[in-house]
Amino acid sequence: MPRVAAALLHHRLTPAAFQRAATLSEYFPVEQARKAGFFDELVEPEQPIDRAKECAAEFAKLDITAHTGTKRRIRADLISYVKKNVRLDVLEAAMMGVRGAKPKSRR
Repeated sequence: MPRVAAALLHHRLTPAAFQRAATLSEYFPVEQARKAGFFDELVEPEQPIDRAKECAAEFAKLDITAHTGTKRRIRADLISYVKKNVRLDVLEAAMMGVRGAKPKSRR
């Protein structure tokens, strides 16, 4: 699993769900996926546009400067990790394509 994907899953999912998703590639039925943290909420197939508009109206009420600052502070470690490791993931993916093989274990 790419480093960045693992970091994003680790940030979003419950610890147990992260372990099952990352190490076992486990499939999660929709409601279990929501509980695990893959989604914040679920809507009926005919409702996503209306719900998105409701969310946008609520988000528009936020103090954008405070909101942005808070998100950056609480996600600073994740953002830094992603910035540092996305290049390694891309390089490794390219090398796997060139070699046509799995990456070597780094034990």
